Amino acid sequence: MLSEAGCVVLDLDGPVVRFFARPGAGEGPGAGPPGSVAPDIARDLHDIARLNGTVLPELDGVDDPHRILTAHDQHPGTGVWRRVALEIRDTLDAAEWKAAEHGVETDGATDFIRAWRARERHLSVASNNHPVAVARVLERLGVLDRVDGPVIGRDRDTRLMKPHPHPLKLAMVPAAGGPERHVMIGDTRTDLMTARAVGMPFIGYHGSPQGRELLEAAGAPVVMESMRELLAALPGTARWRL
Repeated sequence: MLSEAGCVVLDLDGPVVRFFARPGAGEGPGAGPPGSVAPDIARDLHDIARLNGTVLPELDGVDDPHRILTAHDQHPGTGVWRRVALEIRDTLDAAEWKAAEHGVETDGATDFIRAWRARERHLSVASNNHPVAVARVLERLGVLDRVDGPVIGRDRDTRLMKPHPHPLKLAMVPAAGGPERHVMIGDTRTDLMTARAVGMPFIGYHGSPQGRELLEAAGAPVVMESMRELLAALPGTARWRL
């Protein structure tokens, strides 16, 4: 797939960075234990709904901030429902801007980005995170200038978030060719569904056995446990140096 691709489209959270990593996680001597701030953010969003009387029973126990946002944003209610949806959106936006300063690089991600671009192939990003936060993460990792294609983040209209094909269509680079000449690298069933919707080849990545099992069960043709596996698969790897 990589040898035939003119462009790689990366999901951000997972293949490039552990976006919601707790401050200090994986950052050298004295670093805190691995963990995610996503459940903390989710609790804040649940509290907003609870204080305003707009609790959705289907979200009971959900700790995915994006699911909470989309459920409220797409609720048909008006008045207080609209106000709560906007407050949840603003709270999540601010939390993601903060999280962008602490995301921990996925091992091998920036090496792959540099090696891929060294082969003069195109690179873009399609994420459900806030676009400003996505760009900030890439800047922190020192690879924003290596992304020559679009950097696509969360649309104001949550109906256009992945698995809607909109983000992947925007992320495509015309010079690379059609969707069959792109390949998406993602870590969720949602990423796989989005790639399928536009006819784009898909390579799965996940750092946990459970995550890899879910991707395999969903029908991902290739699932990796390390982004460094991509380096070994790059065309002409033996002839290039990072």
